[in-house]
Amino acid sequence: MKHFSREEIFALDPSHVADALSVALGVVSGGAALAPIRWHIDLGGGAGTFLISGVLTELDLLSVKVISVRPSNPARGLERLQGALTVFESSSGVPLATLDARAATEVRTAACSAVSFRLMARRDASVLTIFGAGPQASAHLRALAAERQFDEVRIVGRHRAAAEKLAGLHPRARAVDAAQALRGARAVVTATNSASPLFSAGSVEPGTHLMLVGGGSAAESEIEPALLARAAAIRVDHRPSCLQESGEIVAALREGLIEASDVLELGDVVLGRAPGRTDDDDITVYKAVGNGTQDAALAALLLGVRAPR
Repeated sequence: MKHFSREEIFALDPSHVADALSVALGVVSGGAALAPIRWHIDLGGGAGTFLISGVLTELDLLSVKVISVRPSNPARGLERLQGALTVFESSSGVPLATLDARAATEVRTAACSAVSFRLMARRDASVLTIFGAGPQASAHLRALAAERQFDEVRIVGRHRAAAEKLAGLHPRARAVDAAQALRGARAVVTATNSASPLFSAGSVEPGTHLMLVGGGSAAESEIEPALLARAAAIRVDHRPSCLQESGEIVAALREGLIEASDVLELGDVVLGRAPGRTDDDDITVYKAVGNGTQDAALAALLLGVRAPR
């Protein structure tokens, strides 16, 4: 059985990965996939384990991933995220490959954000701000830089040294304080472990596209719920999951700031069934919690599996 290493996964062209994930998002929204809400064991103190699975029917692929979050791991010299990912032939149940679970999660999550950037960001968006300086932030810098040549990239990290290290990966990137981060930025990524808002709702300027990929539970929100009330479009990777597990969306619904009908899938934009951006002054939001079909789509790219014509 083939194993795809971190190096092999990151060797994929980010634009090709985004193309593949765009198709997968449309397939899920079109109903030609099985994308159950992830199963979660809460171990307390921010620790937990997730079971994430999904089937891409036309590709005959079933993905099963177990991801464990352990906040205490870095103090022990271990990565905060641990996991395993296996892809099967769905019809027979035969295992086809294993993938480095952390790398797969980083790459496919960033690729979905890149799809949202294609469909929802202003065409003249030239300043990118990333909150976070960890692996997911790094994957987003790589994926979004493949979509656009930014004039400026700003990195906001809890630890300045980590932000400066990430900034060193892009010629126009620099580490900045949060107070400087949003002015003039038209593309904003939040990829943090923060359980509380990173900035005020009023600090986001018209015309901004936000990509929210941090926060692992309904109790965690990287933005104030009021920001969703300002958004002209709220798009998510998987609607059933985000209505239940996105802290930002759950809070905004609870406070009556938005309606469930305001939350549509990015796949609906891919299929032309929902708008992405309709005006340059719109604030648009993409929120992701992830599902197994995204892992299956990445595996299909690695395995060279294509849908029958």
